[in-house]
Amino acid sequence: MLKTKGRGHSSLQGFCCVRREYPDLVVEDSFHIDERIREAEDGEGNCYDWYRISQHNRTVDRFTPARGGIEAGISEAQDALCGLSADVEGRLAALEAAVFGEGK
Repeated sequence: MLKTKGRGHSSLQGFCCVRREYPDLVVEDSFHIDERIREAEDGEGNCYDWYRISQHNRTVDRFTPARGGIEAGISEAQDALCGLSADVEGRLAALEAAVFGEGK
């Protein structure tokens, strides 16, 4: 069963998909509308419709919302490695100068 709420009545038919995005996941529900079984209104101007549905499928995606954080972490790690590499090169040059002398 599916219930909708809005400022007007809905008229859903056939296959539908509802996507909800949250900070940590994306939920996508797909289903087939078999029939509209009831409608109602309340005193605040809201309209409600109830549908019988079938062939419901839910997909939960936890990767897409986290992707930005993962990519930022990779970028930070790359920056840290570049900084470390530059530091190592500087120390190696100082060590070579101390061992072999600056003129050689």
